[in-house]
Amino acid sequence: IEEVKMISQNKVNINDFIDILEMWYRDVILFKVTKDPNNLIFKDEINYIRKAASKSSYEGLENIINGCEIAKSRIKANVNFDLAIELMLLNIKEN
Repeated sequence: IEEVKMISQNKVNINDFIDILEMWYRDVILFKVTKDPNNLIFKDEINYIRKAASKSSYEGLENIINGCEIAKSRIKANVNFDLAIELMLLNIKEN
């Protein structure tokens, strides 16, 4: 809930925030598949990417990226902002 409050302070930049999350998890999937850090966007975060890749399954990572897309569409459809972000963060936590 604290994270949702922090994120809701920057509602204007929420699509950028979600896009960065999607790029982060794209890097996690790419590293999980190739084990090569050279193609990553967030190369300087390789230790965190390696840790996330070892904890999540391919299906879980796909669910996270899909959850980010769903959150963007919910926000665009004027669903309660805090609820949409909270559901997205819970999806990330579960996967």
